Amino acid sequence: MKKLLLMALLACSLIARGQEPIISDTTEQEEETVFLPLIYADRKLTYLTFFQGLGNLDPLITEARFSGSYFLKKSARNWALELNLNLTLRIHDDYSFPIYTPSYNPVFTYYREMPKWDNSFLSKVLFDHAYWEVSAGHHSNGQNDPFYKEDSLGNATDQIDLKAGNFSVEYLEAGISTFKNRKRDDIDFISNLKLAFRFYPTKWYLPEINELYGVYRLFGTYNIYRIPFGKRKDNFFSRSRFRMHAGWIFGNMGGNSPADISKRLITEVTYFYYPEWLAEVSFFAKYYHGQDYYNVNFRHTLDVFQIGIASNPLNFKDFSRYLKK
Repeated sequence: MKKLLLMALLACSLIARGQEPIISDTTEQEEETVFLPLIYADRKLTYLTFFQGLGNLDPLITEARFSGSYFLKKSARNWALELNLNLTLRIHDDYSFPIYTPSYNPVFTYYREMPKWDNSFLSKVLFDHAYWEVSAGHHSNGQNDPFYKEDSLGNATDQIDLKAGNFSVEYLEAGISTFKNRKRDDIDFISNLKLAFRFYPTKWYLPEINELYGVYRLFGTYNIYRIPFGKRKDNFFSRSRFRMHAGWIFGNMGGNSPADISKRLITEVTYFYYPEWLAEVSFFAKYYHGQDYYNVNFRHTLDVFQIGIASNPLNFKDFSRYLKK
């Protein structure tokens, strides 16, 4: 009973966030491009899962991420600054529902639209429009004990302390996103492809993880906001979103081969469905394989299927309230 009550409280807080009233401004909607709503929709999700899912995660009540975004932009609407305060929690299915090492991942990002892309050769090879972005991020677990466990004599062992060991890294990331908007019956069907490269500078992370973490990463992400199937204006597919994410980790990973697919490949496939009665809140099903993204647990390779609820917009036109002049 306690587990269900805790899950219900978390779900209600997420749904309340997604049910905020939306104020539309027709004049502004006609003038704006999809650039600003898209960067908002493509930020890290606020979500919670129903328990740990199927796979190799320890028993959980939920995994929850709270993604609070703050935007700064100018009236020209061709650039934006974002501060995203990401906090991820794994609430364990144990006495008193403990949370070991919360995952803090604030990210500061600058976005810039690329108007010259529209008529270039690349717009014919990829999608019609594009923007670039650069980010600086921090990832830590808020602990200050030694990274490795100590034996009875106080000497460091080779076992990572997953409950109280210190973990902290900073990184830089640069990427480019291309997108296309296919309008049908005044509904936006948007496709988005993003490529990004991430680098963890040597002096910005704990020396203990230097040979373990893999400090160069290449990512590719493909999104479809509303699946363009069916003839009805508001059918099942038009209330759906599909996301595919893949990555490869370069650099030293504790002796793993540079071609070790099981350790270096990251794959994530997610399907979202947005019921009409929940505004921007969706139900999702996700499969993830790859390095555990939960801070000090990075030596663990996850292979897990999860379902849950998430908060993110699908109706870009209504979302102008958050990004208007």
